[in-house]
Amino acid sequence: MEYRFFYSINEDIMNTKWKTRFDGEHRTDIYFIIPAIINNSDDFHLEYGLKLRNKKTLELKIRKTRFSNGQENWLKTIHSNKKLHIDDMISILNILKLSNENQLIERLTSSQPIILCYATKFREQTRIGDNHKQELTGLHLKFIRSNDQSQIGSDLFFETVCIERPDSKLIDEKIIEKLSQQYRTISINSMGYPEFLYRQYQQTINK
Repeated sequence: MEYRFFYSINEDIMNTKWKTRFDGEHRTDIYFIIPAIINNSDDFHLEYGLKLRNKKTLELKIRKTRFSNGQENWLKTIHSNKKLHIDDMISILNILKLSNENQLIERLTSSQPIILCYATKFREQTRIGDNHKQELTGLHLKFIRSNDQSQIGSDLFFETVCIERPDSKLIDEKIIEKLSQQYRTISINSMGYPEFLYRQYQQTINK
């Protein structure tokens, strides 16, 4: 179970707080932006999170439940150990075929070129009690066309805060309330990576 939200920061904060002084977990994941169908008549593109972790291994997470308080239950259904390259789309699609993710393949290939988001992450983690952990992550985002690696729009900079517990039980509401108080100066709209990246991409192309 997780409760996550994002907020914008500027490039100076990214450079001074994260890039120049940070010595913790640091990697770049490549997310696939899944196209929505006409009129956004389903939430498939918000519920399926497909990425190359560390630009190498394919992972798929599916949102099983979203609760009214913003908590989301995600299930990792693909965690391939095979090293892949983003240019080898055939091998990526073959792994999806082996997992019978036919609808995902159809969505991904319904619009060409496939749109990617390169997300460079700088992550800090803190334990909260026995079953919870809190993450703070600096994000540097670039939207990229898969066919020629050209960039769409400008670089974007965010931080994301996440409370996680390792099972499907709900996160203690008191923990969420405390977090909300800590970040009371910003407007909190909880969502997972797929929804957030999809929204940012739509904002980028509609500018």
